[in-house]
Amino acid sequence: MSYRPFKSIGTRTFTNLSGSGTLQAVGNTYLGGSLNISGAVTLAGPASGSAAGSGSYLGLSTTATPVLTNPTVLRKKPINCQFTSSADDNITLVPVGIDSRAIVPIIDTATGTSLLNKELTASLTMDFTAATGAGALDTGTVDTSDQGYYVYLITKNGGVDPALMGSLSRDTPTMPTDYTYKSQALFFAFYNSTIEPFVNKADGWTYCRDQGMTGGTSTSGPTYADLSAYLPVSGTAGVSVICRNTGTSARILYIYLRQIGGNAVGNRGGTSFFYVDNLGKRTLGDGVYIQPYYVEFPVPIGSETLGYDWSGGVTSGANFVQLGWKTEVYS
Repeated sequence: MSYRPFKSIGTRTFTNLSGSGTLQAVGNTYLGGSLNISGAVTLAGPASGSAAGSGSYLGLSTTATPVLTNPTVLRKKPINCQFTSSADDNITLVPVGIDSRAIVPIIDTATGTSLLNKELTASLTMDFTAATGAGALDTGTVDTSDQGYYVYLITKNGGVDPALMGSLSRDTPTMPTDYTYKSQALFFAFYNSTIEPFVNKADGWTYCRDQGMTGGTSTSGPTYADLSAYLPVSGTAGVSVICRNTGTSARILYIYLRQIGGNAVGNRGGTSFFYVDNLGKRTLGDGVYIQPYYVEFPVPIGSETLGYDWSGGVTSGANFVQLGWKTEVYS
C-alpha cells in the first residue's frame, strides 16, 4: 500500500475538520487534550500490522482512507554490504551489519517511482559461468579476457526472491522474467580468465591491483590511457601514477583527467590536473628517477580516462596502475 503524506502528527492543532471519513489507528495511538466531535465517528484498530512509531505521518491510503504510517525513505547508499569470493567464478554479498543485516535501495524498473529499502539477512551468491538470469550474468557468456562486470541486487515485485546478477551495463541490465526491482550497481568485478583477487569493504571501496597502462613515453600529448575495462564508469577510482625517466635531462610529466562530456582538465604546464617536475638525472647520481603518486578521481564515460604528456624525450615513461574503485552508488 502506498500513501500520500497529509499532515505530521505532533504538537499541531487541527480545527474545524469536517466531512466524512475514518480515523484509523495503527498500533497504540493517543489523542491528548479534548476531542470534540459532532456526527458519526468510527474508531477502529487494524486487523494486523505494527505501530507507526515516533515520527509517523497522517496519510491517505490508495483508497483515500486516513491512516497513520511511517513513511519509507529511500536510502541514498547501501549499508553493510560486503562482497567476497573464494572461487574462480563466484561472487558473494555478505550482510555485515552488527545484526548481520544489510539494506539496499531498490527501484521498480517498470515505473521508476516505486522505491524500497530491501533488507538482507542472508548471503547471496552469483556465478559468472552459470545460465543467464538471477544468480548469473544477465545475457551472454562471460568474457574471459580483461573485462569488468557490474553486479546488481534484483528482486521480484515488492522485494521478493532477492538475487545477484552481473552485467556489462552500468545502469540498464537486462532483467529476467518476473524480476522487476533492481539496485544501482553495487559492485564492479574485474574478470580475466577468473575473477581477479580483490578486497571489498562495506563503504564500497574495492582494492584490486592490476596493471592498467605501461610504457607512457609520448611527448605529443596529452596522450590518453584507456582504463575503461578496469574501472566502473561514473564511479570513483584510486590510481597510482608511477613515473620514471632515466635519461640525462630532467623532464616534467603532466597528467590530465578526461571529464564526463569529453573535456580535458587543465592545459600543458602548471594548470594541468597535476604535474611532476624534475624527473631524470642531470649528472651522475643527481636527480629523481622514480616518483609514485596516488590520485582519486571520478571515472569518465568513454575510453579516454587519464592523459599524460612529457616535456621532452624520456626513457622508461609513465605507468597507470588502478588500485581501487567504488561504483557510483557509493560516490
